[in-house]
Amino acid sequence: MKRMLLLLILVACTYDPQGARYVIDGDTFVLNNGEKVRLQGIDTPEKGDVNYDRAGYELQRRLVGRELKLEGEGKDKYNRILRHVFAEGVHVNLELVREGWARAYLHKGTKYEALLEQAQEEARKERKGIWKVNDKQYLRLSSRCLELGCPLGTITVASKYGEVFYNCVCSAVLRIAKENLVCFEEVQDAIAEGLRETRRC
Repeated sequence: MKRMLLLLILVACTYDPQGARYVIDGDTFVLNNGEKVRLQGIDTPEKGDVNYDRAGYELQRRLVGRELKLEGEGKDKYNRILRHVFAEGVHVNLELVREGWARAYLHKGTKYEALLEQAQEEARKERKGIWKVNDKQYLRLSSRCLELGCPLGTITVASKYGEVFYNCVCSAVLRIAKENLVCFEEVQDAIAEGLRETRRC
């Protein structure tokens, strides 16, 4: 009986309601108290996208088993609390952007805007994580981009109202109205706009 009581006391002492129970994806996790946390100011690959699993892993290894401090207030449309997360002093949101596993997102005018912008620019230059893309497969199709009405140097396109980008030979591109066509000279530029590579062509 004494052993059971001691075990319960130890569990109660080590239980941290603000600790991470598990990770949902690269920018969302669940606290021990059941609340869902969406990392504020960043965005990571969606399910089915390249680097989706890796982004989730990168978040998990920075959170689980560490003492967390949550900064910020408010919720998103999915009722998740929006926070900047610090794991034993390390700014996790910023770290994910710096290492290239997230992009800066809805961060304009916020406390950490300058830091996130600088971290993203450095990750892009060094082609880390999501920014490590191969433009060569698009470059060889760039002549088709010209036929669509894009300027010389374009290698991929999207609709200004869409969520994905395409190589210029995709049949889906023909359904984009000329006035809605957006042209990119680098795949990184499309990713920076929050677009994902289409899974259908």
